[in-house]
Amino acid sequence: MQSLTEGKVSSLLIRFSGPFLLAGIVQMGHGLINVFLLSWLASPASVAGAFNGGLLVFTLTSVFMGLGTGGMILLGQFVGGKQDKNAAKAVGNTILVQFAVAVTCALFILALGRISIRILNVPYYLLDDGLSAAGEAWRFMRVVAFGMVFQTGYNIINSMLRALGDSKRPMIFIAISCVLNIGFDLIFIGVLHMGAAGAALGTVIAQVCGFTIALLYLLKKKFPFAFGFRDIRPDKDILKKTFKLGIPISMQMLLNMLSFTVIARIINGMGTAEAAANSLINTVFNFVIVVPSALGSALSSISAQNFGAGKSDRALKSTKLAIMFSLCIAVPAVLVANIFPTAIVSLLSPEADVVRVAAQFLVPFSWDFVLFSFVFCINNFYNGCGITTFVAAHELVAAFLVRVPVTWLLSTLPEATLFHVAIGTPAASVASLAMLLIYYRVKLSRGKLAKLQMDSASI
Repeated sequence: MQSLTEGKVSSLLIRFSGPFLLAGIVQMGHGLINVFLLSWLASPASVAGAFNGGLLVFTLTSVFMGLGTGGMILLGQFVGGKQDKNAAKAVGNTILVQFAVAVTCALFILALGRISIRILNVPYYLLDDGLSAAGEAWRFMRVVAFGMVFQTGYNIINSMLRALGDSKRPMIFIAISCVLNIGFDLIFIGVLHMGAAGAALGTVIAQVCGFTIALLYLLKKKFPFAFGFRDIRPDKDILKKTFKLGIPISMQMLLNMLSFTVIARIINGMGTAEAAANSLINTVFNFVIVVPSALGSALSSISAQNFGAGKSDRALKSTKLAIMFSLCIAVPAVLVANIFPTAIVSLLSPEADVVRVAAQFLVPFSWDFVLFSFVFCINNFYNGCGITTFVAAHELVAAFLVRVPVTWLLSTLPEATLFHVAIGTPAASVASLAMLLIYYRVKLSRGKLAKLQMDSASI
């Protein structure tokens, strides 16, 4: 475990975010291989089904994931402020909340998964191979539901270690899990031809293995503070603070996912090729943003510890550097995506119709690479400092007053294509960035950030 409140800011940011980046590269590499295998060895229905099933699962879990993030922000602030007793309580209460959430999500998926697929308008008509995107989506969701508890435990341990300043071990656990996942995908998708269900099964088994390895490490590794089973019990003050930080983050994530779910519904209504293209472009997007995602995720822990230690200036400097580093990747990526869109998406799919509409989608959507670099880094800086309510508020405005309306209006144009549908996403990011900068100017500039009271001070 390492302190994130000392040392040169640039060196700390690179050193701490490096494992995030490597883990992200491994995860995105797995995502690309997963889509590649489904595209080349399965049906477009499997590609669309896996994407839509995963979107529905993530939308549901995002309702509760923020509670875990809130607990980890609180943990980081306690560690920075050297409040060991409260840090132990934060760990214990986060474990309780997250496992309760996992069971709830699994039951919800099994009970209402089919209804959710109909609401999302996933295509039900059968293709030549007898598969439908809706059927594949249900198979994917049903398998994932049974592995929800292991996925939650796996994520808790990784998040806990990062909040404590250790980003290397989570990277190792993720790398092991992803390598196993690729191996299982080759068997289940390539050899057994299980389609979307095979992709889900490979993910679940890999996460069980990752959770087991991470748990064994945690049992042998001592915390930087005293922690025992006595700390895994409800604490009113800790839970209150966790919910205060976590609920806005959950709302932020939920609103984002709901807006993209609405957009997916619009795209699904255009056909199976368009639904598959949506999966491809999101895979490309996730691969490109691996650097800003790593830096932004690192910023949450760095900001929390420094804010807890009364060093908000270090958190702010780290944010500025993270944005600069992110743009070094995002700007060239936008240029390449606009010059060679067809060549990029043709690497992921052999289907001519899918490639054609995906290339249309990529051109305007790619501009979000640059905007994401700003928005994600600033969001995590605000979250680490405990300013989670405003982050949720601006996401609400951007998602439902910009992204969804713009996407819907453009989709109603005569002969509308995915090119038009894609414009709504960067438009929403422009709105988000404007609100973030205005908030900083009004609420945090000229020494106001240093005067913010740490959320955990009253515990």
